[in-house]
Amino acid sequence: MEAASVVKSVIFAANQYLNHKADKNCLYLQQQLEILVGITVPHSGKSLKFFNPKHLQPTECLTTIVDILCDPHTKPSLLLSCITLLHNLVSDDEIRHCLHDSFHITPALAGILKTQGSAGDILSTECVSLLQKVTYGHNLNFQENYMEDLITYTVRQIHGPVHDLTLPSLGLLVNLCRDNFAVQSYLKNSRNIKDLYKVLVSYLSDQNLTVIILALSIITSLSLQEDLGGKILNAKNINQTFQMIFNILMKSDTGVTRGYAVDLFRDLLRNPKIQQSLSRFDRLGSCLENILNLIAASTSESVIKVFELLLLFCRVEGLRSTICKCVLATSPLHDNEYVVQTLRQPVEEVKEPLIATVHWAGQSTDSHHKAPLYALDFLSEFYEELIYSNTRVHYSIHADLVLPTVLHGLQDPPDQEQAESRRKCFKMVKVIQLLTVFAGEEDTKKKLCKLVDMSLFSGLLEHQFTYNRVALRCNKVVSPEEDWSEYGVDVVLCVLELMEKLKKSLPDVDALFCSTLQDSRLVPFLSAGMTSKDRSRVQTALRMITTASALENFPVVLLGDTIAANNTRQHERLTSSPTLEWQQVRTHSQSVAQYNKENIPLGNHRQKQEPVNQDASINSIIERMQSGLQTTFQGYMSEIKASEIIDIYEHKLQSLQNKEDQLQDLLDAKALALSQADRLIAQYRSRRAQYEAEAHKMRSMVQSSEKRSEQYREQLNDVILRGEHLQNDLEQVNQEKQKLEEVAAEHKQLTVAYMELSEKYESSEKSLLCLKQEHKTLMEMHEMLNKHNESLKQQHDVASEQLSKLSKQLMEKASELTQTQLMLEEDHAKAKKEQETLEDCLDKIRANLDSTEKAKKKLEQKVVTLERSLQQNEEELKEKVEVIRELKSNVDKHAQIAALIHSLSSGKSDIDSVKT
Repeated sequence: MEAASVVKSVIFAANQYLNHKADKNCLYLQQQLEILVGITVPHSGKSLKFFNPKHLQPTECLTTIVDILCDPHTKPSLLLSCITLLHNLVSDDEIRHCLHDSFHITPALAGILKTQGSAGDILSTECVSLLQKVTYGHNLNFQENYMEDLITYTVRQIHGPVHDLTLPSLGLLVNLCRDNFAVQSYLKNSRNIKDLYKVLVSYLSDQNLTVIILALSIITSLSLQEDLGGKILNAKNINQTFQMIFNILMKSDTGVTRGYAVDLFRDLLRNPKIQQSLSRFDRLGSCLENILNLIAASTSESVIKVFELLLLFCRVEGLRSTICKCVLATSPLHDNEYVVQTLRQPVEEVKEPLIATVHWAGQSTDSHHKAPLYALDFLSEFYEELIYSNTRVHYSIHADLVLPTVLHGLQDPPDQEQAESRRKCFKMVKVIQLLTVFAGEEDTKKKLCKLVDMSLFSGLLEHQFTYNRVALRCNKVVSPEEDWSEYGVDVVLCVLELMEKLKKSLPDVDALFCSTLQDSRLVPFLSAGMTSKDRSRVQTALRMITTASALENFPVVLLGDTIAANNTRQHERLTSSPTLEWQQVRTHSQSVAQYNKENIPLGNHRQKQEPVNQDASINSIIERMQSGLQTTFQGYMSEIKASEIIDIYEHKLQSLQNKEDQLQDLLDAKALALSQADRLIAQYRSRRAQYEAEAHKMRSMVQSSEKRSEQYREQLNDVILRGEHLQNDLEQVNQEKQKLEEVAAEHKQLTVAYMELSEKYESSEKSLLCLKQEHKTLMEMHEMLNKHNESLKQQHDVASEQLSKLSKQLMEKASELTQTQLMLEEDHAKAKKEQETLEDCLDKIRANLDSTEKAKKKLEQKVVTLERSLQQNEEELKEKVEVIRELKSNVDKHAQIAALIHSLSSGKSDIDSVKT
């Protein structure tokens, strides 16, 4: 998947989420962000050039992400995804500076910490870590609303127990305190400053090297200029501090720790006493050798900090010679074949610091950014010390391995309007300045003359005369990052300075030098150098003008007009309301000046050794210009006609020049307007594409809705027809409902009758239970009688023998038995009457059952048509029918029981008669 398409999908998902914050849109945006995070993972070998914030899509993507971060209702999971993406993007310095300056990411992250951050939370840890990276190297304004809350939050995390937030909080506090007097005063005047000092001092004994460096950096920022700083960094402790920082530089495995250690050295060396202590440090030589060995063992990002530290030491008095001695001690002499083979290998396999520095200097700025520039600065410092000091040891031999590699950097001229072209042009300036250092001594000058010729200088100058915006006065406005015209001016001036030193050794170069000084195309570069804010650029331009003023055809008048026009344009830009583009140009020029100030322009040491009186040089220039004008006027007086023609042409040229300046001013204003219009057009096109896509979706949705509406119309007609049918059915149902209501009334009457029958049934059921109990007792008696009958059978034989004897007694008792028989007959008659009554009841029940069955049949015929409305009643009726059936069975059983009772009673009477 292409990176541009991924960025587009993220923009679309973010806009969709911002317009409608649903869970579905949030989940889709997180998925797209995860894809973009996978593409932008640092150290994965993939470049972040596609995410250049100067382009429209990355700008819109970052804008939407910042909007999401600023929204207090955003979910923590989505915030964490956005912060993870920004973590990957800030690995590129250009994107990191742009996030801080243009997109104002710092207040958004501070707001997240204030609203949603809590100690121990992953979101808070990632947010503070991102703030540490974004604020590094930036001086924040204390007047911002979020500053006090951010400082309070950071100090609170430092005071608490050690956790994941401690390390990034220390780094953030270091960034806030460095070179910020307002933040330092706020912390010093706070109530818990003593507790803060105690915590920071306790961190100095921590096992984590980064924590030690950060704590010491905060202590240095807060107390270096006070009595407390003098007590902590006194003569006894300063050597231990130096040794600790050097050890951390050697043992640190991250570029962050090494960067903060170098920044700590920069803060400490602002104090003159500490500079003297460092120059008297006993183990400085061995520590410098270890630092030099880091050049080969570092990446392109961390080696920049190593070179910064070495260049920082070079500005300390007496340390540059010590560094040179350490370089020579650790870099033995080799033949050219060994050097060439070593330079072809990766830098990790190089052992000598000098060859490793040359290796870095020969790398491209496209892949390694600022590392080749710092390497060239260090080489310039190194050879300046060797050539201009009294200890000239082997610099001529070492030049053989440096010159071929350095000259290769002049073979790749910068392209037009590209961000990489600015670094290429800056590298060419550094290379030419290093060659100028080599041209300061005879031996190295001879070697340099063997490797260069007139074509090299003519090619460099022609490229600048042809493509530089200063010479072309290009109307198109570009961003300061893509404009390399200022460095192109430095290229021309440095080439002229180098040609001036080599003109005696190379006659062709001398002729080219003189012809170039008299070329009118050089005038814009000289005027740009004279009106520049850079001191070294102005001095170089003055030296070239001083040399060129002695030549006959030097265009003095044109130079004066050009300088005046430049001053006028600068004055108008300062007096008029500045636009955003020119503010960026001014800030960029300040950053360039700061970079040149930090990275030691090559003329600094030579100015110390060869002081120049500026007033005297200016007076000499004026005298030469006047003498040159007098000689030209004397020559022109001899030819009056030529002078008149020259005056006319000069007047016309001057008027044309004024018109051209006015047109140039108008074109600059138009160019600014056009640039803004181009941006608006680009935004309009992107939005128009989005709107067209949305319109296409709307068209498709309208078409689908029309189709659905037609279907709905057909369905509506069907529904209307069905409604008419249902209306007729409803009338019929109402009629049936009236009939059913009548049936329901009858049913209520039947239910009442049924309740009465059920009550009677319950009473009969109770009586039946009683009869069952009696039946059980009779069955028990029957069993007993059976047993007794068996015993009687056994006794029958005995009884038969005794019958004769008892016959008489029986006769006596016959009268008694007749009486008992009469009584039993009466009982039997009563039982018959009861049986008859029960039979009558059964007949009545049977008649009722017949009537209920007939009613049931009628009701079933009626209920069939009303099954849905009377389903419950039907179930009840079925239950009642079952109950009636059970009653029938019970009645049958009851009849059987009655018959059984009758048979038992008759059997009992027979037994009694037998007993008697």
